[in-house]
Formats: sequence, C-alpha cells, structure tokens
Amino acid sequence: MTTATPTRTPGSPTSSAPQIPAGIELVGSQMRSTNLERDVEDALHDPYVGARAVDVLERIASALADQRRTRAWSFTGPYGSGKSTLSNIIDALLGRDAKRRGEAERILEEASPALAQRLAAARDAIAPEGFLGGVATARRESVVATLSRALHTAAARRWGKRVPKAIAAALEACADPDRAGAKEILGAVTALTADGRQPLLLVIDEFGKTLEHLAGHNEFADAQHDLFLLQELAEKAAGPNGLPVYLMTLQHLSFMDYASRSSELKTREWAKIQGRFEDITFVPHHGDSLHLLRRRLDRSAVNSAGQSLINACAEASADIWTQHGLGVLAELGPDHFADLYPLHPITALAAPILAAQIGQHDRSLSGFLNSGEPNTVRHSLAQHSNEKAEHASTVRLPQLYDYFLNSGRTTLLASANASKWIEVDSRIRDANGLPDADQDVLKTIGVLNLIDSDGALSATAPMIHFALHDPTDVADSDAFTALEERLADLVRRGFVVHREFSGEYRVWQGTDVDIDGRLKETISHLNDAAVINRLGSLVPQAFVASRHSQVTGMMRVFYTAVSGPETKTVAAPDELREPADGLVVFHFGTDADRPNVHSPLPVLVGTTPDPDVVLATATYLVALKELSVQQDIDHVARREVMERLVQAEAELLELLQDAFYPPSSDASWSLWHTGIGPGEEPAASGLTARSLSGLVSLACESVYPHTPHIRNEMLGRHVLTSQAAQARGILLTAMLSASGEENLGLTGYKAERAIYHGVLAYLGLHRENGVVQAESQQESLLPYGFSPPGEGHEHAQPAWNALNEVLTGATERVSMEEVIRVLMSPPFGLKAGVVPVFLIPALLIRRHDVALFEEGTYLPRLTIDVVERLVKGPGRFSAKYTPAGDGQRGSIIKKLMVSLGVEAPRSKALRNPDLLSVASALIMRVADLHKYARTTKNISADARTVRTTIARSLDPDDLIFHALPKALGLPEIPARTRANAEAANTYVERLTAAADELVAIDSKLRAQVVRVLAKEFRLPAELPKLRAQLAARLRGFADAVLTPELRGFVDFVLSDDLEDDDWLEPIVVRLTNSALGDWDDHEAKVFPQKARSMAAALDRVGHLHHAGNEVRGREEKLDAQLLTLTDSAGVEQRTLIYVPEQARSEASSLAADVLKQAEKALGPDGARILLAALAQRVTDAAAAASERKAQG
Repeated sequence: MTTATPTRTPGSPTSSAPQIPAGIELVGSQMRSTNLERDVEDALHDPYVGARAVDVLERIASALADQRRTRAWSFTGPYGSGKSTLSNIIDALLGRDAKRRGEAERILEEASPALAQRLAAARDAIAPEGFLGGVATARRESVVATLSRALHTAAARRWGKRVPKAIAAALEACADPDRAGAKEILGAVTALTADGRQPLLLVIDEFGKTLEHLAGHNEFADAQHDLFLLQELAEKAAGPNGLPVYLMTLQHLSFMDYASRSSELKTREWAKIQGRFEDITFVPHHGDSLHLLRRRLDRSAVNSAGQSLINACAEASADIWTQHGLGVLAELGPDHFADLYPLHPITALAAPILAAQIGQHDRSLSGFLNSGEPNTVRHSLAQHSNEKAEHASTVRLPQLYDYFLNSGRTTLLASANASKWIEVDSRIRDANGLPDADQDVLKTIGVLNLIDSDGALSATAPMIHFALHDPTDVADSDAFTALEERLADLVRRGFVVHREFSGEYRVWQGTDVDIDGRLKETISHLNDAAVINRLGSLVPQAFVASRHSQVTGMMRVFYTAVSGPETKTVAAPDELREPADGLVVFHFGTDADRPNVHSPLPVLVGTTPDPDVVLATATYLVALKELSVQQDIDHVARREVMERLVQAEAELLELLQDAFYPPSSDASWSLWHTGIGPGEEPAASGLTARSLSGLVSLACESVYPHTPHIRNEMLGRHVLTSQAAQARGILLTAMLSASGEENLGLTGYKAERAIYHGVLAYLGLHRENGVVQAESQQESLLPYGFSPPGEGHEHAQPAWNALNEVLTGATERVSMEEVIRVLMSPPFGLKAGVVPVFLIPALLIRRHDVALFEEGTYLPRLTIDVVERLVKGPGRFSAKYTPAGDGQRGSIIKKLMVSLGVEAPRSKALRNPDLLSVASALIMRVADLHKYARTTKNISADARTVRTTIARSLDPDDLIFHALPKALGLPEIPARTRANAEAANTYVERLTAAADELVAIDSKLRAQVVRVLAKEFRLPAELPKLRAQLAARLRGFADAVLTPELRGFVDFVLSDDLEDDDWLEPIVVRLTNSALGDWDDHEAKVFPQKARSMAAALDRVGHLHHAGNEVRGREEKLDAQLLTLTDSAGVEQRTLIYVPEQARSEASSLAADVLKQAEKALGPDGARILLAALAQRVTDAAAAASERKAQG
C-alpha cells in the first residue's frame, strides 16, 4: 500500500482517511552531492556536523596539536555517506579563505564548542594564515597525475597566477605525468611547504578509481605510477621532523578490497601501504540520520490545533519508545518525535537503515522525503494535509517498503543485502491476493526482518502492532487482539513463521516440516549435563588479556571451558604446546561442586546465581544444531533453522554476558594460580573488572608478575606468521655469526631489525661490551656482545635468573622442553616466539659450563642448523651443567691439557672448550687405534679399562669426571669439589699413562714383529739392517722357480720401491694374510711360527740354487753350503749356511784351532764329535720336530 493511513482493525479509530495537520513543509530539495574540485571555492551551504564528523575532526585536531600522530587518513565508505562533505568542511576549517573558515567554525561550534576551540587553537599555532589546500578528484589514471593536479590546485588557490618561481618550476617538473615521477612530486611538495608556515592539506576524492586503474593495469611494479609514491609521501610526512603535509584519500573500499583479485604478494604489499594510513570507516549513525530527517521537516506553519495533535503523537511515541527499550538505538524524546512528524517512530529509524543497505545513505533518505514519486513523504503531505485534522496520521512501514521496492529496485537488487530483499519481496508478491491489511502486516514484518540486527527491532507481536498503528492508537487492546488473530492465520497459511523461543515472526516460503515439534522432541531428550558438554563449543573459545598484553608485549590468551555440578575434572591446555596462558571456566554450579583442574597455569572460575536461564537457551541452541544436520528437512526448513541458530547463538552470548561477564554484579569470579586441587581454596575471590578481558589481565598481573617486556608484536605470541618466523630465523643466524657487531650486522629497517631492537636489545641481552664489562668485569676485544640483562632491564632479570638456575641445577641431563617450560610457565610466561631469542644468548654465554646434547649425542658446536632443530623439536635436546673452571675439576682439566699436550680452540661457537679439548684428545686417541690396539689384552689393567670407558662415552663431562675416575678405581669428581693436588696428580698420571700406553700399542707390535723376523732369519734386529741382509740372502732366488707363497715373499723382500717402515707391512701380509692393523692377540701369538716356517722353507730349497748363489756385481759375495743332519729317528734337518767370502779365511783358521783342541780334549774322534754337537746346535732338532708335527 502507498497510503499513510493504517488499515483499521476492530477497535481502531473510526476515521478511515489519513489526516496530517496542514502546514508541514519540506526544507530543501534533492540533496546536492559534494564535488570537491567545484565546492572548495563556494560556501558550505550549512552542512550538518554529526557524531561521526565530530569523531573525525577530533582526530584531525589531535594530529594538529601533536606532530607525533599520524597525518595520513583513509576515508572509506559508500556513496552518500558524507566523506566528501566532511572533507570540504575540513578544507574550510584549515584553509586560508576567512569567509569559509568562519562558516565552518560556526557550524562546528554548534555541534561541539570545545572541539571548535581546540581545533582553531591547534591550527593557529602551526599555520596562522591557514593551510594550502590541494584537492583533486581522481580518475582512472596514475597517482602522479592525480597528485600533480592537486598540487597545482593548491598553488592556484594560494597565489593565483603569481606563483613564486621556485614553486612554479617544481610544479612545471611534475606537470606532465608521462614524464614526471615520485621524485618530481616530492620535489613539488617540498617546495610548497619550504617556508614552514603553510602546511599542505592534500585531499584526493574518488581515489578508488586510481586503485582500480592500478589493479587492472598491473602497474604496481612501476615506481613512478603506483601506490609506493603515496606510501613514500605518507612516510615523509610522519613525525615531528616530517614534511608538514596532511593527506586524505576518499574511496568506497579499503586498499585491500581493490587488490582482492591480485596476487597474494601484491595484496600484502597493498596492505603495507594501507598501514601507513589511519583508516576511518564511514558507517551509518542513527543520531546523524535522524537529525538529517528533522532538519528536512518544518512544522512551524502548523496551527495550534495541529501542533497539539502532533505533540500528543510525540508524547505517545516517547512513551512507547521507552516501553520497547528502543533507547539503545537512539535516545529520543517528545521534542525529537515532534520534529520527525509525520514519520512514524519506527519509520524514522528504519529509513536510514534501509538506505544504508542500498548503499546510498543520505541521498536515499533525501529521496524518500523530497522526490515527487509515489510513497514519498512529499506525496503524503500533498495528498493528506488537512487544516481541520482530527487525527495525526503517520507515514508507516508499509509505505516505506513500497517506496524502496518500487523507486530503488534496481539499486536494491545490486546491494550486499539483495538476497534478503528478494526473499521478502517474492513472498509478499506471492500474497498478492490477500487483503490489504494482511499485506500491510507482511510488509511490516518484512521491513522489521530486514533492519533488525541485535533483537531491538525484532518482529514480535507488540513491535508489529506499534509499527502498524499511529502512536496514539497503540493502546487499543482490541486492535492488538485482532492483530494476534491475523498473525496466527498467516502462520497457519504458511506466509509467516513464528519462532516461539524468541516470539519473533518472519516472512518465509513455508514448509511441511514441523520445526517446533521436532525441537520439542529433541529438547525432551536433553539434560543439563549433556547441554553443558556441548556448551564448550558455543561459548567464546578464548579471551585475550588486552591490557597485560599491551604492557608486556606478550599475547596473553586464556582458553575457556564449561562445567556443571556433575563435572569432576576439566582438561587444561598444555603450556608448552598450546598458546593458552590460563583457563576461564564458566561453572553452572556452586562453589561447593566446582571441578578439579590439573595444570600449572592459572584458572579463573565464574559462577552465577541463576544458571537455568542460560542453560535453557543453550538447550534450545543444541536442539537447533541437531535439527540442522537432519537429512529429511527441506531447504526452506533448513534455512529457517539456520536463521534461528544464528539468533539463538547471539542470544546465548548476550545471556552469558549478563550472567558471567563483568561488570555484572551477579557473577562471582575466583582465581587459582596453578590449577585447582580437591578442596583447594582460591588465591583470590570476588574479582571485579570492566570486562572479561580486564579480568584476565587482572589474573595475569597476579600470576605473571615477572614477565619480561618486549616491544615487538610479531614475536610475542605462540605461533608466528611466516614473515615473523623468517625474520626470527635471520636474527638467530646473525646472533651466531655476528655477535660482535652493532645491531648484529643487520642493516636497513626490515622485520629482523625490528625484532632485534624490540626483543633482543630491549631485553638487554646484546649490548656494547664497554657497558657489559663495567657491570661484570668481563673482557672482550669485540665492541658488542651478549650479556645478562643489567641496569635498565630489570624486567628481564627474574626470568634470566630462573633460566640460569635451571641450567646450573642440571647436574644430570635435563630436557630442553623442561627448561623452556620453566620460561613459559608462571611467573614468567614467555611466549614460544620469544623463547629462542631469550634462550640462545644464555647458551652462548654459558658455553663453558653448560653442555648441549641431541638425542644423547654431545654437540660440540652451536650452529644455526642445531638452533633450527632445537626450535622445532626441543624434546630431542637436553642440557647438562658441566663446570670445569674452579676447584678440583678445573685443576684436573688444566693438568690434563698439559700432560696430553692440547690447547683449547678460541672459537666462540665451541661449547665447553677446555673440557672438550681434553675429552676430544682422549677420544681421538682411542678412535685412531687399529683393531689390534682396540682388542688386545696384552696391556695393563688401567689401559684396558680406560680404553673401554672412552669407547663407550657420549658425554665429555661424564667421561672426565665420573666414568674414567671410576674405571681407574678412583673417586668420582662432582661439581664444586674442592681442589686436592695429590688426588688430581694421581688421577692425571694414571690416566695419562694409560692413554700413552694405548697410543704405543701399535709401535710396540711393529717392534715385536721385527724382532721375530730377526730371530727366525738369524739377522740383526734393526729394521734397515734386517731388510738389507735378508734381501742379500734372497737375491739368489730372484730368477728361480718357486712356489707362489715363496715367490711372493721373495719378491716383496727384494722390492726397492718402499721405505723401510712401509716395507714391513707387505712382508707381514704375505706371511699372515692380514695387515698388522687387523691383527688380534691370536695373530700375534702364531706369527713367530709362520715366520719360522717361511725361513725353513727357504732353507730347504736353498741347496738347489747353491751354484747360482754368488751374484756378481754385488757389494758382498756369499758361499752357500747345505748342512744335513739325520738323528737317530731318521729325521733329516737341512740348514743352508751362507758364508761371506771375507769371513772364509778367518773361519778356516778358527776351525783348525778348534779341531786341534777337540782332538786333544776328546781323543782321536774329537773333531767328529765336535762337528756333531755343532750341527745339532745349528739345526735345532726341536724346530724340526715342530715342523714335522705341523706338516703331519
């Protein structure tokens, strides 16, 4: 319907024609949109400065007064939201035009006298003559082109055609956007503001066109035509020393929205640029919109009778407004409603909301008032104004609905809320055959459905009755009864649905599913315990301790849980693996039946005296959730269920707030510092705050009093973004490779540099060594270094001290998870993102007395690879306190370094250098041993036990101070043992002796092999002589035909290619088929026998080659003779005797003398007897018997 007259129901006033007291006029015509380039030279035309404009002007005034504040703003909002008009006012307030300035100041003073005074004072302090005003309306062009026009406008408004030469030249340089770039624009801005007395106000309207142009043409990478110019301008205008430039951009969407179809990289870059601007979103404000409507309606010409009718209507409106609790939307009294007449109160509130949904805001409102189309206020005034009116009729929701659906249909269908409009409109069109009264009811319900967002305008029967009737007729009970009957009929016929739980009516398509019946059946199967179990997923999942987080830089988060009288235990989050710093429990019971919580984290428990109200809504919500997943409901019923679900969730959150959230006086909150044990009393009760976030902050201040403070939001959280993780990785690398450099060698102002200053340096962990040495007497040749937090960094000292206590107390290996858990648990509460930056300096500083292990293996160096693995999996690592600097331990290490001949390396990356040097020397001595040396038992007991102990060692500290003393039968050496020189000397001497013995095993074995060869071949025991004489003996076999075994041995003996030490190894291999390094005790035992066998074999074949024994041209000539001796058993022994030529005459002379003596002593056969004895001695019958046994 298009009439302003209600459809009368039984009991309503008898008058059937609408009556509006004559004399009401509409002020102004169609609202003129603002064009900045045109309007900055004109009068302001008395614009309205509402609450939204006052908020923006407050920010402008603050920026003028405090140069540290941002001077770049981004105004975002749809068409008609007042962005351009407000920018025009700002230009007038700051500009040089005294007339426009005076008008703007008068308008602002009417809205906020204090603000007007503050802004004027701040402006006059920095620009007594006013700002330069550079305005431009953007086109689909580059930023350079837009800014160039704005700068030319600023110069023209200030100087006209007499622009100073320097400024004119700078402007000329950027006049051609095809050739100009960022350099020229910034040069022009600098020239305009050079004298420092005339700041520049730059306003770019319709900036979205430029953003669309850049996004569509992919010009983002061109530094002369992209947003980086705007970013650079905003950065140069920042801070007290920046250019005096105030920059505003006006667009319909945020920068990010214009880049939504671009690549992820480009979107991130645009987000960074947006971050240089303070974004101000222009959203509808009920007070501003209602004020606009009041300004457009003038009732000054209405006669006294008409005024009385209007006032009566206004009084009734105010009463009903209060009864329905609509003051939460707008505080309105009788005077306001009188000024809004002939608009019905609900129409006055609904019109701006519908206009906002369309996206035209104030322009749509002006059209509803002033246009000549049907269903407008102008049309109603023309049709129904009456000088003798007896009733003050109002323009109600059905007429508003018809206006927007008929006049703005095209715009409406393109709006973000189009689907709801279409649904309501299609259903009302389906009801075309219904009586007008029924259609008015449907339209009223439809509008209320469209505009209600928080339940204040919910389409309940009383609200529908109010919206359908003039305020003076609302008290008609018969009319209300008739409306209820009409609503029941519409529900029965499926045109509307009634949500019994909230009492709301909704326009819908109808369904055969009995939603209410199914809900009742589901609810009948639910009890409080089942609902409470489901309630945990319905309440907010976490609360942030905002105040505490801002103070400390650590993002404090408390998880939530729900419990009831039957809940025995509540599971708590793991402080190491989850981002939670505590737990908030909504307990639907009493203090007597609260649950237990096993956790080192704090627990906040809240109770309410009336949990049943919340549980009833939660039960309804759970039933809706179960119904929503049932497969046998159609799409209409499913959509209805989902809408009810959204509404029920909102209502549940509201009830939770009323029942539990501070500052509710009904809620009772108590705090436990470390979980809740059976019967344990809270650490604090009756806690109060302004919000749950404030309550959580209060708990954090009590439980985390020693949290180190940081100033970097990227790191103060549990899970880092990819950018933050990358920046931290770069910082950790620099900590290991550039600790002696200022800022760890980080240059520029990238994220890793920000983390360095905001975390590492702010904690006092990396400073100039001059400051460190003054505090701790440490000496370093490097200008910078790591240090404990000192003076000025007291906030970090408790956590640092606790970390050192854990490391010092780790006399046995302690998992790094447990070390980190200490830092992350109360009272410190470091977040996982900060822990590596806090922990690594401690490990570097304490590299002399803290050992680090990975899966049980000692790590001699702290490299970036180790750090990366430590960050990802601290459970694989452990630490151990290994002091070696003082007392008995220090004394032993120093003595061992001398006795073993080792020096500590100077690398700062090396951990426990003195201890490691000693342990490494011992380990390397054993590691370098050959098989024989590693297995032989032919060494001392000390050497055997030391060898075994070192081979099994994984821990240098345990090896030197526990395992080796124990192996030697000496007392172990715990940390802090007092020095005892005698005990230290005993241990060092025995250990050194054993180590030396182990090293000497191989050389002793070689010497033993040489002695055996010398004995079996009857040669000198010195290796060079042995080799030379053995070669001389065997040269006669060089061309002889021998068995492979003998040939191989002879060839190796005669080889001249190797040095003496290397010559021995192949000889041994040929005799034993194994190298010396591969021997064991058995090989060493049988070697003499194998050498003897080879010697005997060569002797046996020697007589076959006697004739060729003499080798000409050699240094020494030999005469070979074969001696054969047969014993009584018939066993022959042959012995080849080599007689040097030079010794033959002496031997002959000696033989003559000896034979004479034998005959004299033994008789005539004395010579023969002597010969037999000598032969027996020479041939060694025992050796012959042993050879026979071996061959047999």
